[in-house]
Amino acid sequence: MSNIVVKVAQSELKQDKNQRNYKTITFGEVRFVETPFGKMVVPASQARTTKINCYENNYLNKMDIGYNDPIFNQSNPAQGGWFAGSIETRNVGEYDIPTADGGARTVNTYTTVVFGDTDSVAYESAVKSTFSSKGHNVSENGVTDSSVASHLEALRASIGG
Repeated sequence: MSNIVVKVAQSELKQDKNQRNYKTITFGEVRFVETPFGKMVVPASQARTTKINCYENNYLNKMDIGYNDPIFNQSNPAQGGWFAGSIETRNVGEYDIPTADGGARTVNTYTTVVFGDTDSVAYESAVKSTFSSKGHNVSENGVTDSSVASHLEALRASIGG
């Protein structure tokens, strides 16, 4: 059974600098864990949430998941607002985030919602693709695909290849 994310809130309609409509959507996760009694839902108090911008017509000329969907109503789940997926946190290449005092702090993790069947063998590819589309390459042990490529390029140049 795949994990599920639910739409729990949305902002008013906004426009980006190119006049594209979007909403900031808050997603929460419904995570299943293996127990001796089978898969069970993790308590809501342990669930995480995250916000992403969802476009009416994104830069691939498609509507983002969640943009037009209703907010999830647990009393009537048939109305929609739930999707296969999970909120994922991964190590990524270092980047700076602004701090409250006007400075910046360097971090190396990123969190976002990833849509897809979490039980699928292709799910990790969906994770990497989603993170990449948000400008963050997933790293394995602190090494990103782009840093490996740049190191290989430098190595080839140093040996004349």
